[in-house]
Amino acid sequence: MPALRLFIELERRGVRIQFATAAVLVIAPLLILPGLLFYYDVTPKVAVVLFGTTIGLLLFLRESTLSEARRLWTDPLGRWFCVLTAAQIASLLLSSLFSSHPALAWYGGNWRRLGFVAQSAVLALAFLIAASFRESALRIMLRAISVAGIATALYGIVQYFGIDPFLPSGSYHIGEGVMTIVRPPSSLGHADYFAAHLLYVVFLGAALAVTELDAFWKVIGIAAVLAGSAAIALSGTRGALLGLATGACSLWFLKRPRLTRRHTLIAVSLCVISLAFYFSPAGLKLRARAQWELEDLRGGARLWLWRDSLQMARQHLLLGFGPETFGLEFPHYQSVELARAFPDFYHESPHNIVLDASVSQGIPGLAILVGFIAMACLAARRAIDREARAAPYLAAALVAALTAGLFVSFTLTSALFFYCTIAMLAGLAVPRTSGPTVAQPLVWLHVPAFAVSLTAVAMFSYFAIRLTTADFALEQAKRALDAGRVEDALASYALSQRWHPPGSSDDLYFSRALVAATHRASAPAFRFAQRASITSEERQNAWYNLAEFYATRNDVSGVEACLRRSIQASPNWFKPHWALSQALLLSGRRDEALAEAMRAAELDGGKAPEIAKFLQTVHHPAALTNAE
Repeated sequence: MPALRLFIELERRGVRIQFATAAVLVIAPLLILPGLLFYYDVTPKVAVVLFGTTIGLLLFLRESTLSEARRLWTDPLGRWFCVLTAAQIASLLLSSLFSSHPALAWYGGNWRRLGFVAQSAVLALAFLIAASFRESALRIMLRAISVAGIATALYGIVQYFGIDPFLPSGSYHIGEGVMTIVRPPSSLGHADYFAAHLLYVVFLGAALAVTELDAFWKVIGIAAVLAGSAAIALSGTRGALLGLATGACSLWFLKRPRLTRRHTLIAVSLCVISLAFYFSPAGLKLRARAQWELEDLRGGARLWLWRDSLQMARQHLLLGFGPETFGLEFPHYQSVELARAFPDFYHESPHNIVLDASVSQGIPGLAILVGFIAMACLAARRAIDREARAAPYLAAALVAALTAGLFVSFTLTSALFFYCTIAMLAGLAVPRTSGPTVAQPLVWLHVPAFAVSLTAVAMFSYFAIRLTTADFALEQAKRALDAGRVEDALASYALSQRWHPPGSSDDLYFSRALVAATHRASAPAFRFAQRASITSEERQNAWYNLAEFYATRNDVSGVEACLRRSIQASPNWFKPHWALSQALLLSGRRDEALAEAMRAAELDGGKAPEIAKFLQTVHHPAALTNAE
């Protein structure tokens, strides 16, 4: 197998840190464990990055590797990379410590687990790549990324055609009849994240095809370009398609190739094949996706979301709200316009890497992100001047990814490839011998390097073990519930929550799942619903869910209190206003009920006919009497 061949070559060359980093870059995008882990597309990737970084840091403690790190520090560009990496970790640490939800910021939420711990692991891995960089190792990494990228792209392609041995295909099909669209997620959780990742596959695959001497690996590089481009098109992701175009334009600008008859023939052939597929029966879902996009030129909620996120970022300019806290804090800044346009939608991120950095870390986070981009530009320029053939392709990959990043936030995989690509550019730009040795002045760095590395190793290992154990137990609880074994499910869930990292929980999910399995609001389910109001990342949903539990007990005051807390958590969400109006009406408080119903109608934007009917009921007491 190609992957086995490249790992054997790594080990034969004794490039052990590169072995660890290449393994992470291969496994992280690919690994999903449905049926074994509950968050099957998130937890395995986090565990791979944490354990891979742990192994890399242990190898880093060798004297020879520390010498390589000193080489990076002696070059101004390499020193810039080191300072930015340290500044990013410090900024994340401060934002997490001073966040209103420090545990959530530290460990991350359930949907992507990109808190301080995971992000610092990504940054540490990128530093290891830059510090131990060799041009021979670059070739190995390009091989690894291309092999994994082909597998990821092919999985997404077969998903488009209705073949999926691992996931239920209905989860990524939308619509009915001829207007049904498919958004294949492959192994990345969502089509947007899948397509954004493939941008690296396409351009790094092109780098492999250009720089490789072995014909086999040239073919692998070309296959990565073709499979990745096809999968991006089939994903129907506009941001990634724009990124592919801007990346190609930037590559053309950097390379300045002469347009030959062969180039023209290839371009015309690809266009003919693409158009033939698009208008063929197999392209029906792609045509449906194009129709959806023409009807939604605004890009869904993004324009309103960006505006409201910018207003939110202005409130905490110095340190931000902390990583992964957007879902909890944003409802307080959501505008009425966004609520009316998308009345029952949960916004987990700003869908923009620049705004995400600003909201999470404030001005320092934004400045550091811009600093990394500027450093990458200078590194690419220097590497191109040094005639590093892979440099233009790495730079084009970053241009493409940054373009797509304007429409989607970082996930673990996209952050991993972003920083690692910059690290590879830094490694290409910093010469192997960059002046006189400075080993003696930097001897004092050995003790701090050991201390920091061992601390990071302990933190990453601890988090990975807790997260994986909790997730495995949660999946066991789900399977037990599905089989009707309620007591076993409760025992497994208790184990899951004992191991679950602080800051978030699965109480909201499990309280609802328990009710669905037992068909009653049992005491354990009620207890989990109560706890979810404190532990859930979706606080407004948790309070709304708890109100439903109180309703089963005919506790009107409990229902009212929970609904008011739900409104407090998300003032412009229409549902708690609507439910509260009904509760108030049942209590005989008609004027208050009318005010809440009118507020619900305003926030719903006329999308739920039940609210209009309810308003009519409030205005006509006789109708209510007859209904009773």
